[in-house]
Amino acid sequence: MYFNIQEAVTAMQRKKVGWKAPLMILLALLLLFQIADLVYLTYFDTSGCRLPVLMYHHFVDAEESSEGTIVTTARFREQMTALKEAGYQTVTIPQIIDYVENGTALPRHPVLITMDDGYGSNLTEAAPILEELGMCATIFVIGINEGEEYYPHSGEPMWQERFAFEKAAPWVEKGVIDVQSHTYDMHQLASYGYSGRDGVRRLDGENDADYRQALFSDTEAFRQRREGRVSTELLAMAYPFGYYTQEADQLLKEAGYAATFTIDERPNWLQVGDGSCLRMMGRLNVTDGCSGEDLVSRVNRYSGRFYMKSN
Repeated sequence: MYFNIQEAVTAMQRKKVGWKAPLMILLALLLLFQIADLVYLTYFDTSGCRLPVLMYHHFVDAEESSEGTIVTTARFREQMTALKEAGYQTVTIPQIIDYVENGTALPRHPVLITMDDGYGSNLTEAAPILEELGMCATIFVIGINEGEEYYPHSGEPMWQERFAFEKAAPWVEKGVIDVQSHTYDMHQLASYGYSGRDGVRRLDGENDADYRQALFSDTEAFRQRREGRVSTELLAMAYPFGYYTQEADQLLKEAGYAATFTIDERPNWLQVGDGSCLRMMGRLNVTDGCSGEDLVSRVNRYSGRFYMKSN
């Protein structure tokens, strides 16, 4: 019997290709569908919107900063200018709530800028740049430290100035700044030795009633401290240290917070009529090492935007 080795090898190769070809076609189709879906969501779906949220803390008028939570004034100006030139428009928390609850339109390329803790530099360094560029930001203030020169628990001098609500009020009136909650006195770690609690987490052995009361008492203390001192409504809270749970978030919703924010770096998808999209939202931490161009690239990825100069 004649046996052609070459024909046998060719037949084996065809068998290998036989199952690989349909698989490659299937993978290509799946990728194509994902791209088409992204294009649809980005440009044609009017019932939803991707929202990048940026997170800052403290600003300094210096040449550079190696700290992960400190950005120089010059770098902040560069970053904000780059966002504006790329077509991004800043929005407020009331705007995104209005969009979700009522479908009120947002800008084509929205971005929410946030700042944590309530440092004086937010007003002296960042706010003038925002005003100059026609932009705005939301500051999440630690209530117990607001306007204080010394830490209430330890009596030690504040690491940096914390502004009083009255100093923020003129910026709030101009629409440049809004002031929301970073809790009243839950910006604590158990290791500090004061509350025994890590952020808003439940204490070991704490029963449901006591935990509920602890969160409600903190939210009410912040509300009372803020009442009548700034003109905007108290609507949102950022979790201290990013510690959060589904249980805590449900209680904070009951306490009146329509939106909550984490420090998780992930995209946000706002859906008209779905209030759950405003819960535990992700944020991108911005450092001084991030150039304006780099920031635009990061924001593009989280906005689902295919960036072109003409957009």
